[in-house]
Amino acid sequence: MSEVEKPVESVEKVEEKVEEPVEKQVESTGEPKAEESKEESKEESKEESKEESKEEEQKFTAEDVIRQVEFYFSDTNLPKDKFLWRTVQSNEQGWVSINTIASFNRMKKFRPISFVTESLRKSELLEVSENGELLKRKQPILEPKETDKQLRFQKSVYVKGFGEETESIQEDIEKWFSEFGYKINEVRLRRDDNKKFKSSVFVEFDTLEDSQKFLEISPKPKYNENELLILSKPAYVEMKAQNSNFGGDKNHHKRSNNFKKRKFNGFKQGNKRQRKD
Repeated sequence: MSEVEKPVESVEKVEEKVEEPVEKQVESTGEPKAEESKEESKEESKEESKEESKEEEQKFTAEDVIRQVEFYFSDTNLPKDKFLWRTVQSNEQGWVSINTIASFNRMKKFRPISFVTESLRKSELLEVSENGELLKRKQPILEPKETDKQLRFQKSVYVKGFGEETESIQEDIEKWFSEFGYKINEVRLRRDDNKKFKSSVFVEFDTLEDSQKFLEISPKPKYNENELLILSKPAYVEMKAQNSNFGGDKNHHKRSNNFKKRKFNGFKQGNKRQRKD
């Protein structure tokens, strides 16, 4: 689950019509005429595309679609997602085009779009419009109380040792965490100022109890045979504070302050809805 995703210009069409031109009609020799060949070519192409779409759809379940889209609209992710937050705020009722959601990089594997729409109708968090074109949260998002923020902090864990970044690193790490049987709210990859993956993540568990159980696993789990450094987020923050001598590392604090200034927070940007012209 993952960082902010940008939409592509348009959703790729599932069924591509492939038609080779026929220059002239074939004489009456038992072979089909050009027009008939064209029609057959269209039908064959359409059937092949349908079969490919069907095979593609069978690779994933409705739960896969729901899990990904519910993450986008979750209390954890939505306030941090600049594009999606502003898209939601631009509509008086918070509707977002399903085509827009389907254009996100991690959604392009879910096709056809009708499969995405029908899957999302089963979501407990999200509502699909009657015409099947729009999507919104059933309950509007509320700014968390300070106690909620503290709880999220307490049930988050720092894990380091995932190696170099790959194209599927986000999905691979999420899958690794899912194997422990705990419900995960978010896995956020950590990056430096140059956007390079730092081989570490912050993972937020659904409950404080589950985060404690994960921390107590013995022997400590490995990732692809790699040893991992595993700490509660509070313990990690305390360790970093001690390493910086509580203010001795001025450059560290300067970098931290610059990062905080760049970090998007939807609630701090104001909740006034502005319609795009």
